[in-house]
Amino acid sequence: MQHSILNIAEHLEGVHLLDSHLSFKGFIDFLKDRRSHEKTMKVKYLEFLINHFEHRLRGNYRIEVEQAAHYEDLLELIYSTIFPAIEDESNNFWALSVPLKPIMFYGTDPFYEMLWDRDSGHIRACMIDDKNMVRKKINLDLVYSLILKKLYNYDLYNPGSVIRSIRNETSGILNFYRLHIDTRFIEVFPKGPLPEWDPAILQSHLPVPQVIEFLLKHLPLDLFRFEGIAAVTVTDITREHVVETIKNVILNPMNGCGEDSHYEEVIHSLKSLVGNSAVDFGLLPFLKINDRPVFPDDGCSHSLLVEMSRKYGEVEKTYVDMVEKYLKDPQPVFFDMSTESAADTDNVFLKAFRQSGVKIYALVPVFYNNRVVGVLEVSTREAGILDQELLSRLDIVLSLLAQLLQQSIEDFETRIKAVVKENFTSIQPSVEWKFNQAAWHFLKDHQDGEHPPAIETIYFKNVYPLYGAVDIRNSTIERNEALRKDLQTQFEILLNTLCSLQKVSRLELLDEIIFQCRKWQLAVSGSLTTAEEMDLNSFMQDKVELFFSHFKETRPDTLEIIQPYFQAIDEQEGIAFKYRRELEASIKLINKTINRQLEAGKEDLQKTYPSYFEKFRTDGVEYDIYIGQTIAPDKPFDLIYLRNLRLWQLTSMAAIAQLTHSLLPQMPGKLSTTQLIFVHSNSIDISFRKDERRFDVEGGYNIRYQVVKKRIDKVHIKDSNERLTQPGKIAVIYFNEKEAEEYLGYVKYLQEKGILNDDLEEVDLEELQGVSGLKAFRVGVKLS
Repeated sequence: MQHSILNIAEHLEGVHLLDSHLSFKGFIDFLKDRRSHEKTMKVKYLEFLINHFEHRLRGNYRIEVEQAAHYEDLLELIYSTIFPAIEDESNNFWALSVPLKPIMFYGTDPFYEMLWDRDSGHIRACMIDDKNMVRKKINLDLVYSLILKKLYNYDLYNPGSVIRSIRNETSGILNFYRLHIDTRFIEVFPKGPLPEWDPAILQSHLPVPQVIEFLLKHLPLDLFRFEGIAAVTVTDITREHVVETIKNVILNPMNGCGEDSHYEEVIHSLKSLVGNSAVDFGLLPFLKINDRPVFPDDGCSHSLLVEMSRKYGEVEKTYVDMVEKYLKDPQPVFFDMSTESAADTDNVFLKAFRQSGVKIYALVPVFYNNRVVGVLEVSTREAGILDQELLSRLDIVLSLLAQLLQQSIEDFETRIKAVVKENFTSIQPSVEWKFNQAAWHFLKDHQDGEHPPAIETIYFKNVYPLYGAVDIRNSTIERNEALRKDLQTQFEILLNTLCSLQKVSRLELLDEIIFQCRKWQLAVSGSLTTAEEMDLNSFMQDKVELFFSHFKETRPDTLEIIQPYFQAIDEQEGIAFKYRRELEASIKLINKTINRQLEAGKEDLQKTYPSYFEKFRTDGVEYDIYIGQTIAPDKPFDLIYLRNLRLWQLTSMAAIAQLTHSLLPQMPGKLSTTQLIFVHSNSIDISFRKDERRFDVEGGYNIRYQVVKKRIDKVHIKDSNERLTQPGKIAVIYFNEKEAEEYLGYVKYLQEKGILNDDLEEVDLEELQGVSGLKAFRVGVKLS
């Protein structure tokens, strides 16, 4: 035990406000109160303590702090009363102080060794607030809590414990401690009449800083005197504080995993946990693109490994190979650079460590949901301080570090997806890896200082195309016919409405509008040119609707006459849209059925071999399919997958023809579909068009494929007016017999299965603009 005076109070703001005195009376009164309630053998011990203190003090309870050393026997009894007799005081950070003022005058050796430099006689390390507050003040929370409890029997809150940090002046490491101030032996005396007021009004003055401000104004400290002894117990909570710090970082992440402070706060906490500033830490998340590791040079880590690689040259491939190897057997790894094996290694990272003075380097795998998400790096430039015992201290935080690294990985993946979404489109899984790769290169270029970085073009070379189209036969004719019928209905109702208005209004303009309506009614019974359609729309909007709107506002009595017309032209329910609604409902039903069939087939095809499958909405549905080695470089490609896809294409077209035919009873407007396939046996190159957000062919020769696709939808059989495509049939277009042979074999197979009819026709096709020599065959589908 030591009894030197440590006056920390002289560093605190506001300490002069406290009228505080050292006294044994509060402790003796506490003992007497305990004796009155005690029923065990402790009564004799308490009586001994009370008698000894009163005999020793003889009524002189209040002493000056400088006199405390003369009462060492009483101070030792206070310690023995608070702690068990068998307690080893070398394990306790404990001291006695003046009430509410950090003026320590007696305490254990560990407490004094922590704060006091015996040689200089000064405080070795100041107790600072764990949030590094600029000014250190007296603990007003504690002071007023004691006043309200002792004099008003009101519990404000319990601020008896506070967290403080002490920086080791040798290592610079912050250790965190909980200071518990025992106020049971302190008495509070009002210097005059006790102010009368209701403490309950404090409930309307939250938060705490406002409460203290209110109390300073209404209960100034100069109204009170404090006497007694405060017991201070200090507990090392560095481990718990480190855990809480990392939890806070996880719960309140920075914007982007590359924020330095995001990781540095955690690394400083880890240094506190091991208690040695000579130990360095790094956090390295294993970032991946397409399930392969990538070098994290975008600032998404605080890693010695990454730092060394940037300093000593390009090592991306070595890093990726090393991580892939490590992931196969993720175990703690310990490198001692002083050994001969480390000196002779060809590993570029170990060489970099040696050059930078690193003596020991260790990797600790970090698991999240039983999956390695990264490593914790532990290193030192001093020999002999990094061992297994030190590494074991880190076990308590590994689960939290796992969450932190997982957050970094998720943030990285989010940024990759953001680049893809901004520069590309909704990406199919079969080609998503290529877009991820381009996004990663984009982020790397941005990190390397290229402003603005250019997003690379997405290419797939040597892929085999398949094209198909399901068209609704005569959809344009059907749409024009539906419009004509609806317009006839509309003009009939319109003329009836105008004639009814003519009976209640003498406007000459009505005669002119009726005349125009009769002309248009006659015109819509035939076909309209585009110019005539525009004139008709202008007439209906600028004359008829404005005219009716005027009547509704100025002649409310005509509302019953006009309202039926507006009900008739309601697009959702009006009779003047009946045929167009029926047509659109039929088209929607057909397209929904086609899309459902194609989507189901698409899912099955991807399981066989990845392919790019893109649909286009017309009056029916068109689709492009691309398959080849470059679509899935990790899976060997064989022409058997192409043949399987072509057989599926023919089979699916037959199924679509059967399904759409079966819809006829459900369709308000009877529509039928035609099925077309274009065969192109050679591979082509495709690239992603960012402006159109879709894939297109690449290269002059390949463009011919695209040209043919766009011109064959309404092609005729040579020397006739007959369209190739017909309802209930599948038409297949090709350039040479060899291309047709494979499909003809599939036709025969499907005929034998009873899916296709035995009515195969082989025909030559008319010449199209820029395209000649096209051939085709078509075959009927058993629709029953």
